[in-house]
Amino acid sequence: KAGGMRIVQKHPHTGDTKEEKDKDDQEWESPSPPKPTVFISGVIARGDKDFPPAAAQVAHQKPHASMDKHPSPRTQHIQQPRK
Repeated sequence: KAGGMRIVQKHPHTGDTKEEKDKDDQEWESPSPPKPTVFISGVIARGDKDFPPAAAQVAHQKPHASMDKHPSPRTQHIQQPRK
């Protein structure tokens, strides 16, 4: 610490060649497993085909108010001593 602040030390980057990285990536790549079929109450769920995005969007939209509600004016009550 210097003056209450941490000093960040940058370490030199060890340069792996691009070819070696690509080679390693190709060795570890594997195709994704097939998605399991989902059953909802005994029926196969088809994802977006059952509920299209447009239908879901309508469910999340709220209707806009036709009239603006103004806040009621607050009466200011000042406490003063009696005579």
